[in-house]
Amino acid sequence: MKNLLIVDDDPHLLESLAIVFSGIYQVFSALSAEDAVRIVRNEKMDVVLLDVVLPGMDGIEFLSVLRSEAPDLPVVMISGSPSVQPVLKALELGARDYVRKPFDIAELRLVVGRALKNASLERRVKELEEKLSVSPVVDLQKPLKKAVEEYEKKLIQRALRRTGGVQTRAAEELGTTRRILRYRIEKLQIKS
Repeated sequence: MKNLLIVDDDPHLLESLAIVFSGIYQVFSALSAEDAVRIVRNEKMDVVLLDVVLPGMDGIEFLSVLRSEAPDLPVVMISGSPSVQPVLKALELGARDYVRKPFDIAELRLVVGRALKNASLERRVKELEEKLSVSPVVDLQKPLKKAVEEYEKKLIQRALRRTGGVQTRAAEELGTTRRILRYRIEKLQIKS
């Protein structure tokens, strides 16, 4: 089960969100950014749901701390503030998304799940890029090109046999022009 940290200064909202997300995530709660910092340092979090307005260190400052300590940790901001500036700043700092208070529970679940899934996909892409940079890439084009040329060679040989070696009729049968057929015969070194 993935770990979700919810950071909000409203204890009733924290309790409600813990109920909403229990069974889906292992839920950790913090009433302040300072408490949240301690939790992040002691527990492995998979996703954070973070209020913008907090006492002491606000959500934006906490997000900056998170970026230095856990740069890939997905964060979803929640905001009841009418100003969009803090939310824009949070997105600049790497928050995955935000939801305005009061929010729809289904939407909130969806946004948190999507942030977690996108972060997981990004980690997987990064792992694969690292593997590719370490191991040599096999050139699959050469064997594929050779196989296509062999197939084409057999088709041309069969068409020539069926038409008694007459290139014009073989070209018609293959649906090409005589000039292109002659070029392919020379390139594939087909003996008539």
